[in-house]
Amino acid sequence: MISFTSEQLAAWYGAVFWPLVRVLALISVAPLLSHRAVPLRIKLALAVGVTAVLVPTVPSPPITDALSGAGIGLLVQNILVGVMLGFMVRLIFAALELTGELIGLQMGLSFAGFFNPASGMAQNAVGSFMSLLALLMFIAIDGHLLLLHALAESFRLFPLVGEGAGTLPLSFDQVVRAGGTMFAIALSLALPFLAVMMLTNVVLGVLARVAPQLNVFAVGFPLTILVGLSTLMLLLPYIEAPLRAALERALAW
Repeated sequence: MISFTSEQLAAWYGAVFWPLVRVLALISVAPLLSHRAVPLRIKLALAVGVTAVLVPTVPSPPITDALSGAGIGLLVQNILVGVMLGFMVRLIFAALELTGELIGLQMGLSFAGFFNPASGMAQNAVGSFMSLLALLMFIAIDGHLLLLHALAESFRLFPLVGEGAGTLPLSFDQVVRAGGTMFAIALSLALPFLAVMMLTNVVLGVLARVAPQLNVFAVGFPLTILVGLSTLMLLLPYIEAPLRAALERALAW
């Protein structure tokens, strides 16, 4: 008859529970994995599968009561590490969505906004397009693999035992700098488009002064959309490199 002691059961429970908490926190925040279209059972199965792969590589944590002070501290640390990883990738997606919002606003498509159930907020057509494009590019450049690699590395930098255990992964200054980086990425991607649209508006203004009898509103709106879509088509191939660099920088430890 095989018998187990309470210490052995507690050790096995801790070896699986603490990594699972970190993986679940990541899946609840990270783009693509936290999408509302993904069923909850799939998310749980994915979390259990990733945890099963990571458990042999993670040092066994000490037997800790989850309701004790040390257990609550370890729980908070694992949740924060997982949320931080997903938050850093989410910022890159937010940068692309902001780029789409700026482009749509300059094209005059702000009236063509609709509620996006996936993101839970109103977006214009270009913003929704950039959101879907970000998801596709995230998969195309193996962003999900980079995310899982960063998750595995997090157990080395923020271990469950030893030096570094119980430390917080992110400070307030780092959060502020991450937000500033998100706006910088969005503006750098949208700046060429904004320059072209500004030049188009200047040309329309000069045309209105030269030919007052011309109805600029009737000509300007379709012309602005045509120039905007053409510029967007030309700029799309150059989005991959900044996205890959931003993703690698966000997940670099």
